[in-house]
Amino acid sequence: MSLVIFGRLAQFIVALITIKVATSLLTPSEMGKVSLILSTVAFFVLLLVNPVGMFINRRLHSWNETGKAKKYFIYHLYYLCLISLFSAVFLYWLYNSGVLDFGVQIYWLIFLTGASIVFNTINQTSIPSLNLLGYTPQFVILTVATVSSSFFFAVLLVYLYAYEAKYWVLGILAGQLVLGLFGLKILFSKLGKYESPSSHMAISRKHLVSLFSFSWPVMIAAVLGWSQFQGYRYVVEWQIGLASLGLFAAGYGVSAGLIAGFESVLTTYFQPKMYKDINSKQHNEQLVWQRYAKSVIPSALLVVGLIAILSDDLVRIFLGEKFYAAKEFVVWGALSEGARVVIGVYSLIAHIKMKTQWLIVPSVIGAVLSISLSIIFLQKFGVLGVGIALSVAGLASIVAIHVLLAKHVAASFLIFKLILPVGAFIALLWGWSMIIGDLISGYGGVEIILRTTIIGLLYIALQYLLLRDFVREAH
Repeated sequence: MSLVIFGRLAQFIVALITIKVATSLLTPSEMGKVSLILSTVAFFVLLLVNPVGMFINRRLHSWNETGKAKKYFIYHLYYLCLISLFSAVFLYWLYNSGVLDFGVQIYWLIFLTGASIVFNTINQTSIPSLNLLGYTPQFVILTVATVSSSFFFAVLLVYLYAYEAKYWVLGILAGQLVLGLFGLKILFSKLGKYESPSSHMAISRKHLVSLFSFSWPVMIAAVLGWSQFQGYRYVVEWQIGLASLGLFAAGYGVSAGLIAGFESVLTTYFQPKMYKDINSKQHNEQLVWQRYAKSVIPSALLVVGLIAILSDDLVRIFLGEKFYAAKEFVVWGALSEGARVVIGVYSLIAHIKMKTQWLIVPSVIGAVLSISLSIIFLQKFGVLGVGIALSVAGLASIVAIHVLLAKHVAASFLIFKLILPVGAFIALLWGWSMIIGDLISGYGGVEIILRTTIIGLLYIALQYLLLRDFVREAH
């Protein structure tokens, strides 16, 4: 656990430094372009790549034991190349139709999207697979090296060429490619004996049916999830422009970065055991999910509370001066991202049961509310309305997915037992924040550092109280 925490802490620090430097070097308009490029990539990844990745996670242990893992990884690489070509054709068609044009040349958008589909997926498949197979040290080192090299190349390219979104994203991809290939090499050296593809090893109709039956509901849910959590970016750019989008994305990005850093620590530590217990068939699936939910959901809610309490300070610490006005969006980002984490935990019920079609209805509710409320609230509240819309949609999705899936894992009473202690802990953090603010007010930067340090240490202590039993149980 200590190695995981150290690695994730290092990754988290580099990611936040990246946000600080990006918002210092790029204008709000260029940051808006960055967010739209990444959302365009995410559309194809979530629709056509992520469902297959989830299937790989679900079957990796059994494939490795039967010597088939390398074969399926090679097939996966072929598949990524096809998806990359498809994205190029589709984007070119959208551009010529006048649907997609946000200030990035189409050939740059096609290249960045196609390259990201291949390079980023290689990175995000090979390196996490090492962790799933129990090679945590290699996973931690490669993960930290990825974000570090991506940051280095991004800064280098904008300095060498221009302070533009396309060069920043290209630098990120360069780091992902270098470490992704290195991670793939290490993964192949750790996998079981390779059986080369042959007639008896070829993908059969049964394999494709199994993959499709698992993946098609995930595809639909993923696109709907993309609409819920990223579709608003196109609405904002269309209605009020790139600069406002960049400002919102920066504030939202602070919350997203903090929550993603926290989430990655817990998933790195607890998910491998969860998947291993499920695949072993010696554990009750209901109890396996409950244990995972009790470890992640309360901790996620506590992070949301911490970000809301320290939102003003976090903006000044992690964003450039041009983006200080984004402090209003940090809290809404925390609420929306917290909802995403909780939804993700509930979604694992469907993955465990291999009933991914259960995810469609909650995803439809979230997507429809997110886009429709964003359009309505933008007109009434400006870009702040997007934060409200995302939070309302997230809450509605949680309610829907709880109502539909909780009965399968006896989670109805469990959720209330999880929320009560977290509410008390958040109130404690808020109270201490008020007291500290009164005692050290008027000291400028020193005040910010002292308050975030003291509240941060208290937060760590409270997280320890929430997680200590689960860590001991995992050991």
